[in-house]
Amino acid sequence: MTARPNPATERFAESPPMGSWGQFLLEHLDDFASLVWLLVADGKLVEETFERAMVQFDATAFDGKAPLLAYGQARNIFITQALTVLESTYAEDEEKRIDRSHLLADLDDHPRMAFLLRMVIRSSAREVAELLGVAPCEAKDLVCQAINHLSGNAPFLLRSGCLEKLQLGPAISIR
Repeated sequence: MTARPNPATERFAESPPMGSWGQFLLEHLDDFASLVWLLVADGKLVEETFERAMVQFDATAFDGKAPLLAYGQARNIFITQALTVLESTYAEDEEKRIDRSHLLADLDDHPRMAFLLRMVIRSSAREVAELLGVAPCEAKDLVCQAINHLSGNAPFLLRSGCLEKLQLGPAISIR
């Protein structure tokens, strides 16, 4: 009895070896996928963000001796690409905006991103300002704008039980 070749395993055997970034990203895929999903909140935009990020990873040197530095570098690449994808998507066609069915999504992109970066992802105020390309005081104002928006909707959040679901953790100073 002769074993028939399996085309699926042959295809994998022929594929080129995975680079260092590829292995590193696979090890942390859940973290980075969650981060990108949180930032863009749309399946197609998540895919586009990953595609753009992979191009940038191909052009970026990987230092396996400093995994924490590599993680931060990858995190920044994904955040930057998510911002680029959002900006290009909204610039192309304003009518194709993401369905904004929850309160945080009702915010404009910059206040929402500032809030997510600062309060959920726990980036420093300086990092938020750098990633959004704004002055630190403007980054603080964007976070405050988002907090005020959510605070203004607090009665709705309490009635709907959404407040417990936000799980933002302890209060953080945004100075």
